[in-house]
Amino acid sequence: MASERPRKRKPARVQEDEGGEGSRSVRRAMDILSLMLARGGPVTVAQIIAELGIPKSTAYELVRTLGEADYIAPSSRGAGLFIGRRLYELGMAYRNNVDLLRDGAHVVEELRDETGETVQLSVLDNQLMMVVLKEEGRGHLRIISNVGTRVPVNWAAAGRLLVSDLPDEDLTRLLKATIRQSPTGKAIMNVAKLIAQIRKARRIGYATELNEANAHAGCIAAPIVDASGHCIAAISVVVPEQRLTKPHRDRLLASVTAAAERLSRRLG
Repeated sequence: MASERPRKRKPARVQEDEGGEGSRSVRRAMDILSLMLARGGPVTVAQIIAELGIPKSTAYELVRTLGEADYIAPSSRGAGLFIGRRLYELGMAYRNNVDLLRDGAHVVEELRDETGETVQLSVLDNQLMMVVLKEEGRGHLRIISNVGTRVPVNWAAAGRLLVSDLPDEDLTRLLKATIRQSPTGKAIMNVAKLIAQIRKARRIGYATELNEANAHAGCIAAPIVDASGHCIAAISVVVPEQRLTKPHRDRLLASVTAAAERLSRRLG
């Protein structure tokens, strides 16, 4: 007797509940993307309808919405649709974050050993600067930021770099929504002045601040950039103010920018 052919496995579908029409649409959109990934190639709207049991009119509406947002796009390999540019960008962002923590930990430690100062690696999280890695220096300088701490971007040199790729309109909106005075009372609060500093920092490849976030201390930060040249993180040293005079400041600046370039290359 002939053996029965194994059934083709379909992607798991999210069980529908009482979440309402909006939640059901989100689940169906996720099912469409999961189907494309499971197939490993383009699918047609007819296949989406047949495989997922989505009503025809709903399927066409979801495909249109996902296409307008660049989550799916016409396949370059013939008929059908496949994942689009936006999903590729999200995947790269995820990969960069994983690599950032793994490779960043080594670079942060190396920079701490080289300079003897406290070193931090920060990212932009929900419009705030968040410290994701930190190595304490050999001194007794108390830093207000710890791993997981989120602070307004106007408090720190690293924060200015993290928003430096935003267009003026978006940057102005972010600053107006998040700007706060720091514990030292010396953070810059003028949006126009901040934007000018942010643009200059990105142009010259580093940012500095003194006594704005921590009393009697300053910071030198440099951007970590991805393959497209966008700043995805910033590495910084936090230094007592007496050690931020020439020529020690210049040596620190060289060390920080070299560390940033090293990590950017690893992520590139």
